[in-house]
Amino acid sequence: MSLSHLRPLSFGEILDGAFVLYRRHFAVFFTTAIIPLLPVALVWGAFGFVTGGATELTAATSALLVAVYPVMIVGSLLMWGALIHETARAVEGGAVDRGEAYRASFRRMLPLLGASILFMILVVLGTLLLVIPGILAMLALFATWHAVMIEGKGPVAALSRSRELARGAWLRILGIMVVSYIIIMIPSMLVGATAGAAMVGAALSSGDPDAVEGTMGLFSAVTNVLSILLSALTTPFMTAALTLLYYDRRVRTEALDLEMATERLGATV
Repeated sequence: MSLSHLRPLSFGEILDGAFVLYRRHFAVFFTTAIIPLLPVALVWGAFGFVTGGATELTAATSALLVAVYPVMIVGSLLMWGALIHETARAVEGGAVDRGEAYRASFRRMLPLLGASILFMILVVLGTLLLVIPGILAMLALFATWHAVMIEGKGPVAALSRSRELARGAWLRILGIMVVSYIIIMIPSMLVGATAGAAMVGAALSSGDPDAVEGTMGLFSAVTNVLSILLSALTTPFMTAALTLLYYDRRVRTEALDLEMATERLGATV
């Protein structure tokens, strides 16, 4: 798929196109997603092993959480920015380069962070107002990070740009988001159910409390690491779906396909 072939896409074509992009560029997408998350996976695995899956936090584990969250935030923003850059390049028919994507994401780190903070504030405030406004905020701001990465918008301008693209397409955006989320949640649910069943089985088969605690810690660590790895597998699909939705909205509201065709015609004259 490239900009030269852009046209309004149906609901199914957006999801199918996301699968096509995912399969075609799987190796680059996966490694782009996993590299920034590897330090988080290691620390999170250690946290699960130390706590043994317990919900109570000691001073040491609380300090570990405080230390790891900034790393997780920066890693997640770097990942999302790079994946958006790569999927946009794939849609535009350009070369998908991991190093270039990381550099582009790093250059836009502050706008990405600012836009993310504003996004969270609006969604949380909307959720507190009987939930529905929070859902509407998520739909209206679906293209916030795309506006930052692809159009070079600042945080406030990116939110406004996304709201502009979302106008009149609430149900369509909701449908793409819900279906994409269900698709990426299936692997996580399977892994969670398998790990939970294994922990219950280990607890029932052992009468030694110390052995059970050690087993619970090991399973908790493995589950935490697997959840990070699974996010690296599934996030590129969600990114591809939202990127195609972003371009679809631009085609429908701004005739982006005709604009690109005109530019190509002018370049050949």
